[in-house]
Amino acid sequence: MKKRFKEDSIRKRAEQILNVDSDASEMEIKRAYRRLTLKYHPDRNPKDRDSMRKMQLIAQVYDIIMKGIVYDDNIKNYELLEDDELIKSPLPKGLEPEPLGESHKDWHRKQFYEGWA
Repeated sequence: MKKRFKEDSIRKRAEQILNVDSDASEMEIKRAYRRLTLKYHPDRNPKDRDSMRKMQLIAQVYDIIMKGIVYDDNIKNYELLEDDELIKSPLPKGLEPEPLGESHKDWHRKQFYEGWA
């Protein structure tokens, strides 16, 4: 069984939020992004306190899918994708967020350095 790493599961969460497949075309991704930004924009949802965070989440998701994830310390820049409650709002009904795995660095440390000190 393949180990699920945090970077992979963040990408999967991003695809879940935009409701696109991993092999979606650029046009499909842009269409999904635009649909969500129109739905959750703070000007259209003035009573929703989290609307700004939702927009930031949607922008992060778009960047992840279009640009990819940098596999270094920049992974901490995606902290909004670790907030399960925030993620549940843009997800299709009944869909749970992809569970996050551990980072490559944590896995490497456990495999090769723990117990050696």
